[in-house]
Amino acid sequence: MSVNEREFNSTNADEYMTFILGSMKYAIELPKIREILTYPELITVLPNTSEWVKGLINLRGEVVPILDIRVKFGTGEVKYDENTAVIAVITDDNRMVGLVVDKVDDVQRLENSSLYPVSDMGSSIPPRYLKGFVRLEDNQMLVIMDIETVVHKDELKA
Repeated sequence: MSVNEREFNSTNADEYMTFILGSMKYAIELPKIREILTYPELITVLPNTSEWVKGLINLRGEVVPILDIRVKFGTGEVKYDENTAVIAVITDDNRMVGLVVDKVDDVQRLENSSLYPVSDMGSSIPPRYLKGFVRLEDNQMLVIMDIETVVHKDELKA
């Protein structure tokens, strides 16, 4: 592969962290992810918050809200087990937020041209929270989540 081909490929593909919510596979852009945690046992519960706001944790000196997007979007039975993980993401306005998921899966490199627009594709997550979807080689659908919309400050008040 020549240098020009490598540059072309790197500008037209992005890396995503994939994870499972219910029976579907979702993804978030890798640069937004700070770290992956096991579901924390010590969460400070906040009174009078939405059911999907699990509470706060101290992550290396930073107070981080933990949000269970499985609860927010009703993606199936919510259970906390050895696979349950928290994906700590950094938003565009430099807030760190932890998202509870059923299972962290893998990192995948996806061509930008393979992203299909969002429509009512059968996901339990409303289209406004999604960037699009990609059909994987095994014919499975990978839904790209718009994390900025999901954890927007207005969403936390809702």
